[in-house]
Amino acid sequence: MFSHSRLLLGVVALATVIGCASTPPNVQPIAATSDPTVEIQKTQEMLKEARAQQYDVLSPNNFADAERSLNKAIKYRGSGKDNEKVLEQVAYSRAWIAKTNEVGQLSQNLMKDVTDARAGAMRAGANEIFPKDWKKAGNKLENITADIEKGNIRAADKKGTEVTQTYRDLERRAVSQTFLGRADENIKAAVKDKADKQAPRTYAMAMGKYDNAQRIIISDPRNTAAIRRAAEDATRESQHLLDVNRRVDAGNSEELVLLAERQQKQISGLRRETATTARELRETERTNAELARRQTLLSKAERVRAELKPGEADVFTEGDRLMVRLKGLQFPTNQATLGPKNQALLRKVGSALQGLDVSKVRVEAHPDSTGNAERNLALSQKRAEAIENYILANSSLSRSQVEAVGVEYNKDDAKNGRQQRRVDLVIDTKKE
Repeated sequence: MFSHSRLLLGVVALATVIGCASTPPNVQPIAATSDPTVEIQKTQEMLKEARAQQYDVLSPNNFADAERSLNKAIKYRGSGKDNEKVLEQVAYSRAWIAKTNEVGQLSQNLMKDVTDARAGAMRAGANEIFPKDWKKAGNKLENITADIEKGNIRAADKKGTEVTQTYRDLERRAVSQTFLGRADENIKAAVKDKADKQAPRTYAMAMGKYDNAQRIIISDPRNTAAIRRAAEDATRESQHLLDVNRRVDAGNSEELVLLAERQQKQISGLRRETATTARELRETERTNAELARRQTLLSKAERVRAELKPGEADVFTEGDRLMVRLKGLQFPTNQATLGPKNQALLRKVGSALQGLDVSKVRVEAHPDSTGNAERNLALSQKRAEAIENYILANSSLSRSQVEAVGVEYNKDDAKNGRQQRRVDLVIDTKKE
């Protein structure tokens, strides 16, 4: 675990950092023009970083000296002492921090297993769950690191294995408490109520799940995913033990309770299967209805298309609507008057739509890009209204069923080849 070659290298390195003094070595003065508040904050961050590296326990005396010097600087600043005095203590603190880091890194190299075990135990929350045991382990570690600070590296070799094992055990206990605490409480409560005697099969199952989770924790306390799954099984089974034992206390035998549970599961399974089948049936019915509706709309489009020549209109479906694009409908330039040819085409379209149960017609008149956009929009609106009036006068549709819309010229549509001067009839039909 701690090789002698590494220890000998450590001895050489420690020769420069042995012992503590009231004034630290290698103090780097801070410029008198510096802001004491800013320098104190920087030093606080340096101490925080050293603590994050565990150097507060790997070089405890140096770390404590760094804290004392910084606290003295803060006290001086609060009492109004000269900035020079404040900055001097800040410089002392930084020198102690540098020494802390140096010894801390050396201790870390000598005790990699210890520091890894301690970090794992801390991540598991052992310091909060078992504060007394954590403090005892910390005292043992500080004894080793204090010896290292004095140059006694053999302390790491002799005592490091024991401290590592202590932290490993704390990590496992903390993980077990976190993930299996509820299961442990349930099983203890059940045993207190004689569940191990009254419901032995259920008790054995709960203990089996619990022991399995414990084995995973002992094997690798950092395999969180596997531990969580096993602990959830154990907690669920421990709750089941309480429930079964409660019903046994009420006068049932464990065998009857378990039989009733199996029967209930079978019934629940059948209900789920029935519900799934019903949902699938409803979904199939909805799909079939949608297909039938679309087929009906396509058939309507085909009937209308058969009544009109290709040069007169394009007939197609778009979503739930029937579209009739009046290719043969042409207005004189800058006019919205329906001439005889346009009326004849509209009569033919009306005849083709007979029997389709039209519920609404939207007349869309589209301009092209020629001329002023506002005038084109106004002209398109008038043309749409002219067709609207013709439909109202020559069909049974009411004004609420027919809408005239002049559509603005759209550059994006024009780029995609969709924008041209045209009239579309957007038709809703009643669903069959």
